[in-house]
Amino acid sequence: MATIPLAFEAVARVLRSARSVFFTVHQRPDGDALGSQLALGLALRSLGIKVWMANEDPVPERYAFMPGSRGIRTGPQGLPKRFDVAVVLECATPARAGTCGAMTKRAKVVVNIDHHLNNAMYGTYNLVDTSAPATILLAEALREMLGVAMTRDIAMNFYVGLYTETGGFRYNNTTPEVLRLASQLVEAGVNPRFVGEQIFERMPLRRMKILARALDSLTVRDGVAWMAVTREDFAGMGATEEDVEDFVEYPRAIKGVKMAAFLRETPAGDVRVSLRAKSTTPVHKIAEHFGGGGHAYAAGCTVKRADADEARRRLAVTIRAHLRRAR
Repeated sequence: MATIPLAFEAVARVLRSARSVFFTVHQRPDGDALGSQLALGLALRSLGIKVWMANEDPVPERYAFMPGSRGIRTGPQGLPKRFDVAVVLECATPARAGTCGAMTKRAKVVVNIDHHLNNAMYGTYNLVDTSAPATILLAEALREMLGVAMTRDIAMNFYVGLYTETGGFRYNNTTPEVLRLASQLVEAGVNPRFVGEQIFERMPLRRMKILARALDSLTVRDGVAWMAVTREDFAGMGATEEDVEDFVEYPRAIKGVKMAAFLRETPAGDVRVSLRAKSTTPVHKIAEHFGGGGHAYAAGCTVKRADADEARRRLAVTIRAHLRRAR
C-alpha cells in the first residue's frame, strides 16, 4: 500500500488512548463506508472506548442486517460537545459527510481514512491510499494494528463492504489482496450465501417497478449508455433514492458500451449522476468537471438546476471531449 505502515501505528496509538471516538461516513452511505465504520466501531468498543456513530442519511434498508447498524444515528442531534478523536471514512472532504462532517470540529484529533483520488488530506492523520481496492482494506489494517480479534460481527461488516465495493467480486478492483481477506472473513464465520441474499435478493417491489421505468429510458450512442429516472417516476412508484442504488450497472453491462451514465432527478431541482466505465476509459475527470469525484472507473456528481434532459446535454459535451482526449 502507498500509505506508510507507521501511520497506522500512530493512529492505533491515538485511538487506544482515546476515551471517546466519533465515526461518520459520506452521505447516502454504501457498503464500503458502513462496513468500515461498523467494524472499527465494534473494534474500539471491545477495548472499552466510548464510540459514537452518526451519518447524514439513514442506513439503507438493504444494509440493515449489518451488525451494529441500529446504533448509527441519523444526523448530529444529541452528540456530545467534545470528542477525543473523530474518524471520517470514505470522504474526500468533511463536507461529503454533510452536517455530520462538521462534527469533526468537536474533536482534538481527526483521522481521515479513504481511497478516493481527490482526497483533500484534511486529517490530523491521513490513512489515504488511492490504490486500495476498498476502504475496508485500510480499516482492516487498522484493526490488526489495534490488536483486536477478528470476531464474526467484525468479519461480517468487512465482508459486506468488500462484496459490494467489488460488485460481488466482479470489478477490476477484485485483487488477490481482496480475495485473501474475503477468505479470512469466511473462515471467521461469514456466510457468503446469506450476504448475497441480503444484498441482491430482498428488493422491495417498488425498486423493480422503477427499474422498469429506468430501463424504458435506456439509450446507447457512440459507446455511451444513458439511463434516467425523473421526479415523476419516483412519485409514481413511491420510490426513494435508495431504491435506485446501483442502477448504473445495467447500462454498463451492455456489450460494446465504454461508459454508462445513470441520471436521477432530485426534489431540489438538480440531477445526481452515477458514471461507470470499462477498462481504459476513466470517468473521474468527468465527475470532477461538475464538482464531483470518485474513482477512475466509478464516479459521481450533481448537475445543478437541471432536469434529466438538460443534465444529459451538459454531460454529453464533457463526455465527448473526454473521449476525444482519451484516444
